[in-house]
Amino acid sequence: MMGSPQNIIKGQVLPLLGRRPRQALEAAEGEIIALAEEIRLRPNQALLIQGGGRELWLPLTVNAEDILETMNILSQYSYYAFAEQLARGYITVAGGHRVGVAGRVTVNRGKVAGLVETGSINIRIARQLKGVGKAVLPWLLEQGQLQNTIIFAPPGCGKTTLLRDLIRLISDEVGLTVGVADERSELAGCYRGIPQLDVGCRTDVIDGCPRDQGLEMLVRSMGPQVVAADEIGCRSDLRAVENVLAAGVVVLTTAHARDMQEARQRPVLRNLLAEGFFQRAVVLRRRGGVPALAEVAELPAGKLLYRGDRQC
Repeated sequence: MMGSPQNIIKGQVLPLLGRRPRQALEAAEGEIIALAEEIRLRPNQALLIQGGGRELWLPLTVNAEDILETMNILSQYSYYAFAEQLARGYITVAGGHRVGVAGRVTVNRGKVAGLVETGSINIRIARQLKGVGKAVLPWLLEQGQLQNTIIFAPPGCGKTTLLRDLIRLISDEVGLTVGVADERSELAGCYRGIPQLDVGCRTDVIDGCPRDQGLEMLVRSMGPQVVAADEIGCRSDLRAVENVLAAGVVVLTTAHARDMQEARQRPVLRNLLAEGFFQRAVVLRRRGGVPALAEVAELPAGKLLYRGDRQC
């Protein structure tokens, strides 16, 4: 599904940009393009590429016309057709890339109804790192049975990247049926309902649905053995996880926290851990631009099974 980083960006991302930003990126060195994880357009600011923990400001000052032209291309010259997605703050495009937008919105009855003026654009490039879950998966199995698992890491450490690969491995290699509640289209990168990223041959995805509702819909409709969702943390998530577990389905998820101690300072995560919903907790760090295993703990006791490069 995915080619080399350079080919992905040249074939799938550059055509989404207006003429001037596209030309600026085409002139950039191949190494820079290969590292790109995000491309940011802000009016009266230089075009910014972020990736691998680095920032590169290209010699182009973005103007309002660049943003308007890019938005026209992204929306296929029909804002109305993408109004629902824009009201959520992003568009998912072919290839699974997610385009975040900011600007002036309209509000109806306390909820965002639409985006009327675009102020900035952030293209998050979908990257699939196959194999990053190989070292983690054995720690999630006990006597061949997959354990309910929560993965902790701060933003930018690769939680979603790791979760996606674990879903693929559990589906393809462990041989379990997986249901994915992909609220923000980041795990499977669905475009028109079809995953653009490889999440396995036994995987079903509900895309763009609130996480708690998506989890319960999957259990009712698709009969999964495992369900997966990214970045839980709301009270509704706690109830959904409890209902899924009551149905005998394994849960695999992630949450924002640097470690177990920080997770326990957040009410919903503290309750999830205290209630014994999970048997494994994984803590990640970012190393060399990819997610790296920092700790694995057995829950609810919190006994360390692995830390750093050694087994406990």
